[in-house]
Amino acid sequence: MKFSNLKLTHSPLINRLHLYEWENDPRLQNILDLENGNDLTDSFLDDLEWRAKNQHNIVIEIKGIRGSGKSFLARGIKTYQDKIRGMKSSINDIVFTRSEFLESYKKAKRGQTIIIDEDFSFQTQTGSLRLKESLNLAEQTFRIEEVSTIACSVAPVSSHLYDFYLVCYDYDIDNGYNRAILFNTSQINSVIYRPAGYILFPTRKYLDKKLEEAYIKKKKKFTKIVKENRLRTLQDDYDEYAKKIIEKYGLNIRKPPVSYLKILLRREFPHFANTELNDILDTLKVFLYEIHGNK
Repeated sequence: MKFSNLKLTHSPLINRLHLYEWENDPRLQNILDLENGNDLTDSFLDDLEWRAKNQHNIVIEIKGIRGSGKSFLARGIKTYQDKIRGMKSSINDIVFTRSEFLESYKKAKRGQTIIIDEDFSFQTQTGSLRLKESLNLAEQTFRIEEVSTIACSVAPVSSHLYDFYLVCYDYDIDNGYNRAILFNTSQINSVIYRPAGYILFPTRKYLDKKLEEAYIKKKKKFTKIVKENRLRTLQDDYDEYAKKIIEKYGLNIRKPPVSYLKILLRREFPHFANTELNDILDTLKVFLYEIHGNK
């Protein structure tokens, strides 16, 4: 039985755990056997082509530990679909936050594929409750608008109504292949996960050089933003929002009624949940009291 012609790409311990997992799991042995296993690569490529030519979208969830090649695989699938559809791959189609995703979706053209990179939960960010509701509503219209989505995550994100669920196992950096185990939605919902097979996706073959260069720049910029804001609390955000509202609407000159403040907040932050708007309103009241007193 031939386990792999690829190079395990993780740390020494993760590589050993992968081998141990394979040695003690008959299902994985059958799936990942490159000579006799269930190779679904051609069927997967045919499916992507069929959907593109027959005006069907696709939603794919890609899971994998850090360094398993999730984003690499996602970009390969996207550019493959773009070429079939005759579309130009754009860095604007790769997003890192759900709010950015919703903005990209509003501008999306029929047949476009959007990648949500590192799609971890944004529950600690302001606006996250309303954003999650908006995201779910947007995904319900994907099939009508023929917009495809590929979401990458360290852990599965149950909110996505995906067609295929891929678990990245490793990838061959030198030759540009990704190996992933493929599940379908009916198997994901079962008590015992039953992998359908594996794919060896020729990622590098389909990558767009300009897109790759733009992706590296965008990810560095996003990483810098995350580092700068990592230690911020929700109250820091509320303080900043309240100060901007006061400056933008000249509230330091006159103190408006609370009903007016509520209207301003709803207009300024349409994606925020009521609980979050109320927290910002309380902060705003404190600042206005410091400026105007009990007037």
